[in-house]
Amino acid sequence: MASMITSAGSASGMDFESIIAAMVEAKSASISNTTTTRKAETELELSGVGKLKSALKTFQESIEALTEGTGFNERKVTTDLTEENQYFTVSTEEDAANGNYNISVDQLAQSEKIAQKFDTGKTFTAGTLKFTVPGVKDENGNWTQDSNGTEIKERTFEIEVEDGDTLDSLRRKINNNDYGVTATILNTKDGQKLVIDSGFSGDDATFKIEGTGGMTDFNYDSTTNTAGKWDVTQHAQDAVIRVDGEEMRSDTNEFDNAISGLTITANKLSAKDDNGDVITNSVAITADNDKVTEKMQNFVNAYNTLMSTMDDLYKHNTYTDGENNYDGGELAGDNMLRSLQNQLQNMMSSMGNGANGMNIYSMGFELESDGTISLDKTEFKEGLTDNFNALVNMLTGDDGLLTRFDKTVEEYTKSAGILDKRTETLNMEVDRYEEEENENALYLEEYEENLRQRYAKLDTTIANYNNSLSYLQSALM
Repeated sequence: MASMITSAGSASGMDFESIIAAMVEAKSASISNTTTTRKAETELELSGVGKLKSALKTFQESIEALTEGTGFNERKVTTDLTEENQYFTVSTEEDAANGNYNISVDQLAQSEKIAQKFDTGKTFTAGTLKFTVPGVKDENGNWTQDSNGTEIKERTFEIEVEDGDTLDSLRRKINNNDYGVTATILNTKDGQKLVIDSGFSGDDATFKIEGTGGMTDFNYDSTTNTAGKWDVTQHAQDAVIRVDGEEMRSDTNEFDNAISGLTITANKLSAKDDNGDVITNSVAITADNDKVTEKMQNFVNAYNTLMSTMDDLYKHNTYTDGENNYDGGELAGDNMLRSLQNQLQNMMSSMGNGANGMNIYSMGFELESDGTISLDKTEFKEGLTDNFNALVNMLTGDDGLLTRFDKTVEEYTKSAGILDKRTETLNMEVDRYEEEENENALYLEEYEENLRQRYAKLDTTIANYNNSLSYLQSALM
């Protein structure tokens, strides 16, 4: 509300402006301080809940690294391949087992390539080009299906050729597809050569071009070996590897199921000896206890960070002459926080003996006096080597330590979980305080306006008295 008087006391010469300002400030302090303080405290608590959730999430991720995917079943791959001659690469999946193999790459997968020469400056008459390429297979090697459940083994797309299209404009139209077919132009001394790559490898990779109108010279069919005017510069073919003498084939250079739990990628043809025989290279799959130990150390680090974060958030405020210094944590003295921290620490300290008499200490853990933990990596690796099943069961079994940690933390971090609900409640409180602040601001405007109107009347009255007094004084002189 706009004030009618901008300088109270201007008529009488009295400093009513300072009086109004002091009264408004006093009123503001009496009605606003509580709201402002409570809002700030709520926002501080909201920030603390956010930090707690973030720390819990990081802790949970360190648990999931050991309980999901490969978890404790980490494997490392050792080969006799040199850095310069990586004929193939091998990666492990979560169900990989230890083993030793001799592998060679006998053939690489490649796509169909065809080429045709044209006079420089060649233009075309109108027509269409219909391209047929293979369908798509899923991760299990099965053809994808249409809405009727029919396998889609072939897909097609068409381009429209217009009168006057050049070889370059034709190339651009061919390349404007989502199926992997590419076209390039080679400028040779005898003219231009259009090279088309089907983009699909494998012995059974279908590739057809059907031209109509002025484009019949482009007809090609790999399934019937009908090349027409095209030169086949590269035939589509499978990749071929041998594992312990057994031939394996793939329509790409990746072999997902040649050996269960392993993915083998053919990079280049294996070397041959002086007799022309392909040389094999050895591959050993063994347990990677170093990687598992690294995961466990990450868990220890995340646990200690979580405990430190909880301590910082929980730290009590100090008071001076009854006034809060707000020098503690953002969740100072919070009961929920302390209860969760005690629960997690008790889980760690109360872990009993498992199979073979193994316990938290024999696995290499140490409980420190400040509530953190440490890991003896050498002792932990020995446990992995000597008592693998017992150790894993104690940590990831139905009642394992990591399993119980994860279940407990999940109640706090999940969507609509304990922390989400608390965040929602706190946000509602902040909104309510903001509404109060808006209401207080309006009230103060009205209060100030009322004061100005009252002091305006007083200002006028005093001014009139002063004028009368001046008149009398001048009349008596």
